[in-house]
Amino acid sequence: MKIYSHESLWQVHHLKNLLEAENIGCFIRNDNMTSLAGEVPATECWPELWLKDERQLTIAESIIKQLNQTPDPQLTKWRCENCQEVNEGQFAICWQCGNMAPKTITT
Repeated sequence: MKIYSHESLWQVHHLKNLLEAENIGCFIRNDNMTSLAGEVPATECWPELWLKDERQLTIAESIIKQLNQTPDPQLTKWRCENCQEVNEGQFAICWQCGNMAPKTITT
């Protein structure tokens, strides 16, 4: 049973690892289909995550929901402790003064 599809193979593998850590059997399909993009609709080439046992669907769906609610740390803005400049989350160094980002990013 297909439970997830995403354009990023990394994202699909990450979810697979999360499910397997909870003893949920799953596998990936279409992981080598990116070369067909352009020949067929892009979403048809996206990697897919499939459950081995449909009885684990409820648990798998709750893990997917939790993953989708977790903010991407690269999207979380942070305020420099030195100059108070607000920086985009993908930057590890303040663009204004060169100070390192805090370990725990807060806005």
